[in-house]
Amino acid sequence: MAGNAERDSAAAGLVRYAALREGVLAGGASLRIDAGVAQLAGAGTAPAHRRRGIQSALLSYRLADAAAAGCDVAVITTQPGSRSHQNAQRQGFDLLYTRAVLVNHP
Repeated sequence: MAGNAERDSAAAGLVRYAALREGVLAGGASLRIDAGVAQLAGAGTAPAHRRRGIQSALLSYRLADAAAAGCDVAVITTQPGSRSHQNAQRQGFDLLYTRAVLVNHP
């Protein structure tokens, strides 16, 4: 399964980022670029490394790479009010829309 996911990610043009803190894998994220639009996705930080700037650093690196690739628009999906949402706003993102996710509890 991991091999299939890796192959599919590469075919979609997904670039993966890893963040190390004191030599330990602390977080990761991905970036996909298509037609001048940067899609920032798949970001996460290991619990022991949270609140240390890992996500902010990953966001900054991906935005810099997107700009260097000629992107003039970047999009990111976050949970409203989350730390990820706050980090994105600090980097200049504005809320475009919200959506409801409905779950059936039988």
